[in-house]
Amino acid sequence: MLMDTSIIDAHLHLDLKEQNPLTSLLAKMDEEDIEKCVLILNMPAERKTFLKDIQVYNQNKGRFIILSGINVHDESSINEFEQLMNLDCTPGIKIHPRLFELTLDDIPWYIDFCEKYPGLPIMIDSLFYGEMIEHHIGVEYGVHLARHFKDRKIIMAHSGSLDFLKCMMATRYLNNVYYDYSFIQSFFKNTSLRLDMVEFLRRTSFRIMYGSDYPSFKLAECKNDFAALITEAGLSEKQTRDVLYNNALEVYGDRLSFLER
Repeated sequence: MLMDTSIIDAHLHLDLKEQNPLTSLLAKMDEEDIEKCVLILNMPAERKTFLKDIQVYNQNKGRFIILSGINVHDESSINEFEQLMNLDCTPGIKIHPRLFELTLDDIPWYIDFCEKYPGLPIMIDSLFYGEMIEHHIGVEYGVHLARHFKDRKIIMAHSGSLDFLKCMMATRYLNNVYYDYSFIQSFFKNTSLRLDMVEFLRRTSFRIMYGSDYPSFKLAECKNDFAALITEAGLSEKQTRDVLYNNALEVYGDRLSFLER
């Protein structure tokens, strides 16, 4: 089903266990016919690895959108973000409430930070994972930022996961909010959450994007799992192109055009 459609993987990471993570990622993308991807650099080790392989990126710039994690508690994340900007990587902003141990009190700081970089897409992690439940506030972050930045695209990574319905209903009328099914399409494929994923593919195919969350899952596995959801949802050819490619172009298109020049 997916073979005749170009694919943008809207959520993946470097595999730091590989000797040359960026080169390895490109090879795996080629194997699975992934045309472009959104590469997320949450932590310092990921950014340092990426910067070490910057020549590989420069040779394949049109295939990558970079998102860089901004941690209010770690000034180096801001310095490395600026370094990426200076190298013409033009990263978007990734906010990870659980990983960065954020609270709702940190939202004004993030609003101030994002205002310094108008136009950049903002991704919020909303994966409910682990015992640090006080930091599982990705949906709240997404709503606050989407209401404040009505002219900017806000991406809800993992679509709320266990808070899937909360995420979908809280952002239903926030038309600048988009979603990716990374992680959840594979991790929850044999649970009741599958019913919700299928239903909202039918209802909201114009705002949902395919994403793998590689290396947590193999690219081939994620493609198969997402294809099964598409089949079950009965999406049309146009809707299938939207979730696999066009919606990511809608969110990141200006940046892809800039990078390909």
